[in-house]
Amino acid sequence: MQIILVRHGRPDHGGASWSTPAGMRTWVERYNAANVVGHERPEALKQLAASAEMVVCSSLLRCVESRDHLHCECSSEPDPLFKEAHLPHPDWRFPLMPSRFWRLAFRTAWFFGFASNTEPVKESRRRASAAADKLIELAEAHGSVLLMGHKIMNALIATELRRRGWRGPAMPLLSGYWHPSRYHKSP
Repeated sequence: MQIILVRHGRPDHGGASWSTPAGMRTWVERYNAANVVGHERPEALKQLAASAEMVVCSSLLRCVESRDHLHCECSSEPDPLFKEAHLPHPDWRFPLMPSRFWRLAFRTAWFFGFASNTEPVKESRRRASAAADKLIELAEAHGSVLLMGHKIMNALIATELRRRGWRGPAMPLLSGYWHPSRYHKSP
């Protein structure tokens, strides 16, 4: 059995390079609405998707578009269970800092419990556990399943898979766009 977690393609996102904490709401909204740069998709990933018995994806646009760029037969509807754990942000109107700083600071704070304007890490972990259950069920039924997902949620799902005895990378969080991380388990 095999579960393949893939991070979506790079969004064509021209978000502001500087922002206030409150401005990160707009940054995230634009990121979520951005189209994927499809020509960057590796040919090997298209072949990997063709070899998977089942392909599923998050309901967010960047995953749906990325899945479409794989040109595979996808019989399942995009599923919000796999959607990204969004970036928290307070409603402060100052200070103005690089958006990259806020993304790093707020994501780090999220792992420690800060959840202003988003789902708490505890709830995301529960969702990742349910997502792992669903992927395992699909792998048991079909032999192999590929998930077109997100950076943080894929990392949380990977943690759950490894807890359940699946072998694969411990830190898919470090993977780039379009990168697959494979998890195996003997029946």
